[in-house]
Amino acid sequence: MKQSPIETEATYEIDDDQSAAEAVLDAVAERAGVGVLDLSVPLYDAVDPDALNSFYRACDDGESATVAFSYYGYDVEVSGNGRVLLSE
Repeated sequence: MKQSPIETEATYEIDDDQSAAEAVLDAVAERAGVGVLDLSVPLYDAVDPDALNSFYRACDDGESATVAFSYYGYDVEVSGNGRVLLSE
């Protein structure tokens, strides 16, 4: 029997109408299989949401700057090019 590899990484795009903090919460909730309001750990326990949003707003399109932190059992990386990467 052939086993498929376990997916340990997922990439999410930050929508134009959401903040970086909202994108992180949406991505983590989706990956964890729960609703955003069901996440038992507040995001501010891992990162300052206002600072995260300011970082993202200050980046130019396509900029490769990133900020990384751990949250809800995932390594989270938010890049200035509009991506959220989750790793287990």
